[in-house]
Amino acid sequence: MRVNASFSVPGTRIARAAFGLLLTGCFAGTAAAHEGHDHSATQLTAASEGPVAMSSTFQVGDKTYRWEHRNDLGAQPEKMVAAAKGGLHNNADQDPQTKEIVTVVKSYGLVTLDPEMKAWRLVEDQDPHFAAGMNSHGTDCFEFNGESLWAFASTNTGEVVITKRGEILAKLSKPEGTEFANEKINQYYANGGKFVPCDVVFAPEAQALIVVTGYAPGDYALTAKNVDGSWQWTGAAWGGKENEGGPFSTAHGVEVNTIGGNEVVEVASRSHGRIYGFTADGEMVAMPGAGDGKYIQLPPRSNPCNIANHGDELFLPLLNPLADSNGVAPVLIISDGKPVGRLVPAEYEGLNFMHHMHGFIAIEHDGQLFGIALSWPNGGENSKGKRNDGQIAIFEAVEVK
Repeated sequence: MRVNASFSVPGTRIARAAFGLLLTGCFAGTAAAHEGHDHSATQLTAASEGPVAMSSTFQVGDKTYRWEHRNDLGAQPEKMVAAAKGGLHNNADQDPQTKEIVTVVKSYGLVTLDPEMKAWRLVEDQDPHFAAGMNSHGTDCFEFNGESLWAFASTNTGEVVITKRGEILAKLSKPEGTEFANEKINQYYANGGKFVPCDVVFAPEAQALIVVTGYAPGDYALTAKNVDGSWQWTGAAWGGKENEGGPFSTAHGVEVNTIGGNEVVEVASRSHGRIYGFTADGEMVAMPGAGDGKYIQLPPRSNPCNIANHGDELFLPLLNPLADSNGVAPVLIISDGKPVGRLVPAEYEGLNFMHHMHGFIAIEHDGQLFGIALSWPNGGENSKGKRNDGQIAIFEAVEVK
């Protein structure tokens, strides 16, 4: 989903193009804001009480800001919390018309967060399919023919589900192998190739859904369009595993942005930590700040699960820790191909089990920047006694004085 080109933080409004260039000092410290850690040498005085999570700060001009956990927002029913704790493997998006935040919590159902971000609620009269075990590993909300639609890429059920507020309009399952303008990819599916959709996004100029399939040997980007009132696979398809001639190594997240006046499909290739850009026809284009390979190479150990855009910045939830993130994963902020900030949810009180970041969305509300982070519970770690939970948390960018 596309976002506004500017936002304001307390006391100022700044241009998004300048914002990325002014974010500095975000990596000066990595101490977690937990009792028992020494912040005496680096702690700033916050606008609100409590210690500052130093690695979650950023700077705009001569002012410093940090992400503040808004635990007064995003109230969840107990059953939703319980379902998310062990089963959250998803992302969320904002409805372009109602401004609600939308996702599916596995074995709980299709939920929305109201525009004021006060509380999550189950969508009324939703199809039982949403509570039957599917996840929303990838989520996109978009406008089509004047209506607001929601699309979910479900890895565990192997389908892309398109819905109008809980009414299922279409399910896209594995292609048959005759649909695309790429014979190699057609042959892959004709031979029974594995299909696991990781993420989905609607490209409004191309009037097409783009789906990435990084959990499969194919590792492709596939196109679906609405033809005569029916959503179906058709048109462009590209990619492939890197060792098989493709650019991807687990294409895990996909987003659409406008760069230089052109619509660009951004793909997060998780295993080798890269962000690629393409036209909707699959032609690779240079991302801002990219090297000779046209892609953005992220810092070592970066494994982005999804992409959120806000103006010129990319917000990338990382699956695992960086070398300097104290054993927990951050949301990495990139501008012009460079890291300019981060958010580490596990630094905050009550969120210390958000070890693996899977989803993130950056939104504006009343001129303020907010981030909604979703963590993934690593079942293997939990079975060995290293607790980590699936949780959803809301953060606001606030000034530190």
